[in-house]
Amino acid sequence: MLTSDQIESIVGRIEPDLIALRRRIHEHPELAFEEHETARTVSDYLSALDIPHRTAVGKTGVVAMIEGGAAGPTVGVRADMDALPIEEASGVAFASKVPGTMHACGHDVHTAIALGVAHVLAGARATLPGRVKLIFQPAEETLSGAAAMIADGVLDAPAMDAIIGFHNSPRIETGLLGYAEGTGHASSAAFDIVLRGRAAHAAHPHTGVDAIVGAAQLVTQLQTIVSREIAPTVPAVVTIGQIAGGTARNVIADRVTIKGTARTRDALAEKRVEEALRRVVAGVAASLRLEYEIDWVRQTPVMRNDPRVVARMVEAAREVVGADKVVNISEPTMGSEDFAWFAERVPAAHLRIGSRIEGVDTAIHRADYQCNERAIGIGVRAVTRVVLSLLEQRLGN
Repeated sequence: MLTSDQIESIVGRIEPDLIALRRRIHEHPELAFEEHETARTVSDYLSALDIPHRTAVGKTGVVAMIEGGAAGPTVGVRADMDALPIEEASGVAFASKVPGTMHACGHDVHTAIALGVAHVLAGARATLPGRVKLIFQPAEETLSGAAAMIADGVLDAPAMDAIIGFHNSPRIETGLLGYAEGTGHASSAAFDIVLRGRAAHAAHPHTGVDAIVGAAQLVTQLQTIVSREIAPTVPAVVTIGQIAGGTARNVIADRVTIKGTARTRDALAEKRVEEALRRVVAGVAASLRLEYEIDWVRQTPVMRNDPRVVARMVEAAREVVGADKVVNISEPTMGSEDFAWFAERVPAAHLRIGSRIEGVDTAIHRADYQCNERAIGIGVRAVTRVVLSLLEQRLGN
């Protein structure tokens, strides 16, 4: 098995190349299920390391397998690859060359980290007790890539005993690693509501059925779901992000479309929110003579960290950066991660990698997003150590 000094030496040697690779990916971002060039970059890197892998898993995903020299568990490492439909305004020299698209969440960084882990482990594969499955996932930003890869059999042949996910955080000091116990990320559901009325001249509203009036009442009513039907101690949020309807200022609208999301950190609350939303829509529609349709899509469940995997992850992370630099992120987030689909089926833990640039005020999903590239080397060291810890002992031993 690799020692800490050996990992340090290898990462120190490959870190400049990983940073350069990250910058190439950053210049050529690709949206969900369009990550063809990114997948080719991943495949070329893996091929150079003589790591067997499959492409086009879940449309544009890549799955690689590093077989150890002895029997043991199978540990997964998942990294996401897609970008966001945002015009970049970071000012970096390697900014996106694709108009309206940028890596505003750092998935280019995550891809580089996972390839770095592959590089370190590939050179020591004969000493590994078990195997490592590397999952390069598309379409995390649309919360649909994990499900697509699972449908394509990523959890099978062989099944994983544990899986690690990770994400950079420009809000956390570079050099710090963070973790959460129990629930890590909220569930997410997307809903589309269509209200249908009857058009009429604005001067004769009584001859029509006004879908805009119905939409106005509905938006207000939907806000009572969280405030009056979910316990105040249970985090939940219902957000209306889009409304579209009407054709002219003097025409009673016969159709309005409302789009939104619902997030919770409790599976029972998730069910109650959906039931309440359907009931409220039906009630408003009935009271105003409207017809309606609801399309509710469960994008991702609540993401729960397995306590045994978290314990191993924290112990390994402390070996890399020191005990004082591994922090428990106790503040709950309402953000969602489709890594939750993996965590629902495999014992999992999710690592936060600090990536703050001192003096730069930014955040993920912003046009001015930037990442301290020191996070790449730190991430490779930490994730590698976590994988080795999980390989050394089966969970529960």
